[in-house]
Amino acid sequence: MKNPDPNFLAALQGARDNGLSIRSLVYFSVKKLDGTPVELGVWTGDEDMAISVMSGVTGQMVYREYYGGGLVEDIDPIPRVSDLTIQTVTITLSQIASVTQQLARGYDIRLGKVEIHRAILDRKSRRPVSAPELDFMGEIDGSPIDTPQIGEDGGIQINAVSDAISMLTRKNPLKSSYEAQKRRSGDEFGKYASTVSTWDIPWGQKKKKNS
Repeated sequence: MKNPDPNFLAALQGARDNGLSIRSLVYFSVKKLDGTPVELGVWTGDEDMAISVMSGVTGQMVYREYYGGGLVEDIDPIPRVSDLTIQTVTITLSQIASVTQQLARGYDIRLGKVEIHRAILDRKSRRPVSAPELDFMGEIDGSPIDTPQIGEDGGIQINAVSDAISMLTRKNPLKSSYEAQKRRSGDEFGKYASTVSTWDIPWGQKKKKNS
């Protein structure tokens, strides 16, 4: 069971009287064109912000920088599912912000990692009332860039799929045969599969005596 931050809980309890100002924070772990790992964060605020959040990978608090003006709009609530349905989240970035231009056009974002946090801002100070809550971990699945006509709005939409479910449904070619299994630390699962497949097992029937 998760124990929410007392300040976060207090903000929720006082929402009826004080209202809520919720912001999305998105952090990308991608690569430069030469293969060097690089990280970049954006959020729906106007100014750049540095804040401590919980890493979805290590579970530890980490200090991260998020650029303002890069995330066009807050991300819709992420559905919670109880089956193996792969959750897809669409992240809409600004097409004119230099930081998102660098991300989409200057980096290799294929299969990059994404973490989404939610922050509740104090309506007076405009600062987060507590450490943002981790809301989603996923992998980049596409980044179409919509170039608008004159006078129209454009954007960069990045689709991310849930890490946990995509890993469960991913096929592993290393488990396809006994020979492949032997190369995996001596794993002999399936060693006798070819022999067992020829056995005649009389399930639910009385075994016939040999004449």
